[in-house]
Amino acid sequence: MAPQPLRPSVPESSPVLEHLSALPVAILETDQDGTVRMWAGAAERMFGWSPGEVLGSNIDALELVHEADIAFVDAVVDRLRSGHDRHLVHRNRVRTRSGEVRHCEWTRVALGGRPGRRPAVLSYVVDVTGLVEIETTALAARADLERWLRANPEGCCGLDRRWSITHWNPAAERMLERSRAEVVGRELWEVFPKLRGTVFHRAFEEALDDGHLRVVEDREPRGRTWYSVTAVPSARGLSVFFSDVTGRRQLEHDLLAAEAAHRISDS
Repeated sequence: MAPQPLRPSVPESSPVLEHLSALPVAILETDQDGTVRMWAGAAERMFGWSPGEVLGSNIDALELVHEADIAFVDAVVDRLRSGHDRHLVHRNRVRTRSGEVRHCEWTRVALGGRPGRRPAVLSYVVDVTGLVEIETTALAARADLERWLRANPEGCCGLDRRWSITHWNPAAERMLERSRAEVVGRELWEVFPKLRGTVFHRAFEEALDDGHLRVVEDREPRGRTWYSVTAVPSARGLSVFFSDVTGRRQLEHDLLAAEAAHRISDS
């Protein structure tokens, strides 16, 4: 005898289903064999198949999961059906009826299950394609920024609003003779206690207070090296860029001295 299509666990005409259909969340239930028992909420809008086309069919027959993600999704479902987990959240790509690839976040819950029988699985699905695109763009931008900071001949130090060092590029390591591992995560004043009360300290606080960029030049606390420092404020803290301008300052000093000597000789 041929298998008969299963009826949905919520009748198609029920007020509950009508309410669910207005939600931006697809709600799917598959039994222990993968047969679809519920196809509600935004499922039809999200994936393209109507409940009448799907209910009673095996979920795998839809080829809904993107081919590159099948092994991963199978492993997730196996963890639920084996009883290893009762609740899992994951993301994977799907291929809709029209062939469009979308990114979805699935919240899966194992339902019941008698001894010797694998449980059914209830899934709540949200289309996160837009979010994934934003995340991908942000990660690419961050990678570009990281490459730029590594290649930048200027020292760069990131500070949060509690003065913890969040970034330290290779140029900063060379100039200040402190490795990234030594400083990131520590408070600036703990690493460089002699910076307190300096021109640089005041510039950092002023930039954070009023949100305006500051550029200052001064000797470092030991008095041997001149630095030009730019403090750029943001909602998260400060980006501090610095370069060794000792050579330029010495040249300026020598030129002024030569000009003064010339004036004396002419008088």
